[in-house]
Amino acid sequence: MRKGLNHRIIASGAALALALMWSEAALAQAGAPQATTPPTPAADEQAEEDRPAVATPVVNPQDTADGGGADIIVTGSAIRGVAPIGSNLVSVGLETIEKTAPVNASQLVNTVPAISTAGSVSQGENGFSYYAPQIHSLAGSSSNTTLVIVDGLRLPGGGTQFSQTDPNIIPISAIQRVEVLADGASSVYGSDAVAGVVNFITRRTFDGLEANIQTSFADNYRDFQSNFIWGKTWETGGVYVAGSYSDQSKLLNRDREFASRGDYRAVGGSVNQSFQCSPATIIVPGVSGVFTSPGATTTVANTPSNAPCNNSIYATLLPAQFRANSFVKVTNDFGDRLTVTATMNYNRQETHAPNGPGGISNATVFGPGSGRGGQINPFFVAPAGAPNATQESVSFLFPTTDGNYGETESQADSIYATAVAGYKLTEDWTITFSDAFGWNRSALNTVNGFCTSCALLALNGTAQLSGSTTATNIAGQNVIALNLPLTTANALDVWNGLGTNRTPDSVIRQLYRANSENTNYNTFNQVKLDLQGSLFDLPGGTVKIAVGGEYYWQEQTQKITGSNNTGPTTTGSNFRVYNYDRDIKSVYAELYIPVISPEMNIPFAHRIDVSISGRYDSYSDVGDTSNPKFAANWEPFEGFKLRGNYSRSFVAPPIGVIGDPTQGYLYASGSVGVNGTQISVPIANYPDVAQIPGVQCGSTTCVIGTSAIQGLRRQLGGGFTNEVPQKGRSWSVGADLSPRFLPGFVAAGTFFHNTFIGGVSSPSPSAIVNSAGLRPLLTICPTTCTADQINSFANIANGASISGAVPPQVYFLIDQSSRNALNLVVEGIDGQFSYRTPATDMGRFTIGSAFTYFTKFKQNFGGGTTFSILNTSGYNTTFPSVQFKNRAQLGWEWSGFSADLFWNHTGGYRNWISTSVAPITVDAVGNPTGGGDKVKNNDIFDIHLQYTFGGENMLRGWQLFVDMQNMFDKDPPFYNGNTNGILGGAWGYNGFVSNPIGRLTTLGLRMKF
Repeated sequence: MRKGLNHRIIASGAALALALMWSEAALAQAGAPQATTPPTPAADEQAEEDRPAVATPVVNPQDTADGGGADIIVTGSAIRGVAPIGSNLVSVGLETIEKTAPVNASQLVNTVPAISTAGSVSQGENGFSYYAPQIHSLAGSSSNTTLVIVDGLRLPGGGTQFSQTDPNIIPISAIQRVEVLADGASSVYGSDAVAGVVNFITRRTFDGLEANIQTSFADNYRDFQSNFIWGKTWETGGVYVAGSYSDQSKLLNRDREFASRGDYRAVGGSVNQSFQCSPATIIVPGVSGVFTSPGATTTVANTPSNAPCNNSIYATLLPAQFRANSFVKVTNDFGDRLTVTATMNYNRQETHAPNGPGGISNATVFGPGSGRGGQINPFFVAPAGAPNATQESVSFLFPTTDGNYGETESQADSIYATAVAGYKLTEDWTITFSDAFGWNRSALNTVNGFCTSCALLALNGTAQLSGSTTATNIAGQNVIALNLPLTTANALDVWNGLGTNRTPDSVIRQLYRANSENTNYNTFNQVKLDLQGSLFDLPGGTVKIAVGGEYYWQEQTQKITGSNNTGPTTTGSNFRVYNYDRDIKSVYAELYIPVISPEMNIPFAHRIDVSISGRYDSYSDVGDTSNPKFAANWEPFEGFKLRGNYSRSFVAPPIGVIGDPTQGYLYASGSVGVNGTQISVPIANYPDVAQIPGVQCGSTTCVIGTSAIQGLRRQLGGGFTNEVPQKGRSWSVGADLSPRFLPGFVAAGTFFHNTFIGGVSSPSPSAIVNSAGLRPLLTICPTTCTADQINSFANIANGASISGAVPPQVYFLIDQSSRNALNLVVEGIDGQFSYRTPATDMGRFTIGSAFTYFTKFKQNFGGGTTFSILNTSGYNTTFPSVQFKNRAQLGWEWSGFSADLFWNHTGGYRNWISTSVAPITVDAVGNPTGGGDKVKNNDIFDIHLQYTFGGENMLRGWQLFVDMQNMFDKDPPFYNGNTNGILGGAWGYNGFVSNPIGRLTTLGLRMKF
């Protein structure tokens, strides 16, 4: 920690000193006499003027000029002024920002079909893959293979698990464009760029004041967003301040029928209901089935289809989200040689989601005649169908009259600063120093949540579901909490609902006083030194080179506080701290070789360019890696280009996922009981599953993880499984077309191939039970697992822990620890075209489209047999593999008015989640081959209407706009399952590729001064 503290002081002090020293001189120059010629729009804004509002290929590097006479910076190349050779670069510019009215950067990027979450909602995520965009669905979560940067420099990590980036810390008003490079790029950028790079490029300068205010509304949902940018330019540079504020309301499950049905059999699904009810449901020893209430005279079978209570109505579909941020950028030229740019960014984000009432499943409770003395609950009620019962297993939900059950909240604070100084050594050679420093605090908290151990203590006098007075409440320690004897003053009544419930107020208040906190602190510093220039001339042009070195350090501290299962968290909490750090030293080089130029007049070889790049990275914790890239462009004639490339890339495992070796490689939950998360287990793969007493089986599968068949889940870090870096191998070929005889038309097509080896993943239960390579990760205990088995499985002896109480009977152990489990082979086609007609008396028309179509999506686990998951979703819980996505635009502009219609299409696919109604078919070794539920294609239409004021009055340049997303208010296609909250998912729709909000109408005003 001492080393990290010194690092932070030195890095932040150096950046601050450089910024202050330089800005003082720059602002002094701002007072100098100005040029007498009227100012003109910045070159970067002119470059965007004719760009359509769909994602379009960048055919010429000049299309992305930064303006102000600076060298052109293009994503994917270390050499300024040179576009990435052999690659397809897609740009989303100012016009798209205006014509999609995005609330944040994630919503803007989701207009690109190559992004895995295109079509989803960007609100409320706080963990897992955070807000980081992901290209071509190439894994996700801790193995995210897409690098997200701003102006070519890295961002601070965030979230409460995997330290991934949130580009939304940058205000929309500061963004000039977003460039998406869907090719391996570790030879230039290092780790994470296996699938490609998403680069958010900010405005270089801005002169004047622009403000945007917009309000949006849908059924039971609203959103307010505002942003501004103010800037001042002078002869040698400029300064601007940008900021944004957004307030998005929560959306509850009960506000959308598709998310709160509970029983989905009418629409071809299953029952997503529970035996947790108010009053309680009851199982009496020796009596088959479940009494659905204390007054029930008969039982029903203990199967999911008979569960009577729909508790999804209490859940939150999207949490309320607040965000405010600011961004300051100053740039100045000092003479003819030195240019310095500095930025400072601050971001604050919060989410709030109300909790529903808490409950417990299968808790043992004792009544008169049981012989349990002080454990006898004074409110005990035997069911009408078993009036002589003296002991029960109850499942219940406990609502209160005030309906206040606490909330789950997240918070994130980010500070981010950069300083870049470029010095011209000669006319051709430049040296550049870059420093990026970032700090992020991300917290996920439960405030006044349901206290499970408190309820158990008031129910049977112990903190154990089984009611054991000798079992420990903290695994590996002899700690026993008791609340004896039970009386009417300290007991819990679960046999009566609201209005007649006899539980004392003091007990009720204690039930909703559980608090937990998961806070992550991430700090990084990236220092780069680049040297680039011209080597020599060839007949085809000048050979250029860029060489450089980089030093990067990162620290992460995770602090977790929660219940220790002995009662209220105010008196019984556990507290853990995990510390991780990493240092990286890198060197890299890129060579640009113009083989043939137009001036050489060679038939069918208008231009040929070649690029060779490579990078060596030395990690303090996972070793060394070298990654080259070879690329070429061939233009047979002007306006038509063929291109191709081959690259090797890598992703270093996130430092937090390695786990803390001093604590049994804990990094998240450790082990936790599985109760209510259904897992359909193939009998052919696990014959012993059919021997579990009371298990419900069909002809091919048995269901475990129910309230009756509980188990234990383990999730430890990659150090426990000896994780190593993840590797990527990729190549692509493509063509760009921009015919000179058809001005305004550009098109590009790319065939891509990606191989991802050893992806870090926590395998899903569905993948484990259906994949031969992962089959050993599930252990079945037909006669229940022993205490020694449980403690060994949870790694208790080495410092790991079990979260919550151990189920009274553990019938299975499932290992979802992070590991190098995933191998992928992905192929497909990216295509884009756009055409903007010349201006006519009827106005100007635009038509365009962009799509991604996968032709292959294969995977295996642990080197097992390869199988296809093409056009499915759910088999992998952190990324989909839906085959086809498309976004098309039809636009018209005339006399200040513009109208744009967008068509967003997601093709139909198969639901391969374990809860699919149609069984997933498997081969002889257990790998999936087909089956699963059909999910319909999704077609959503958006419209944007905008009027720009002209004339010479004060409203010149102002814009009024109306934006309507999902204009026909279409529900998402039905999906029998959920996406575990990763992207705001809930049962009934797929949060990866669908948006639950419905028709969202936005009214906005953009003012320019």
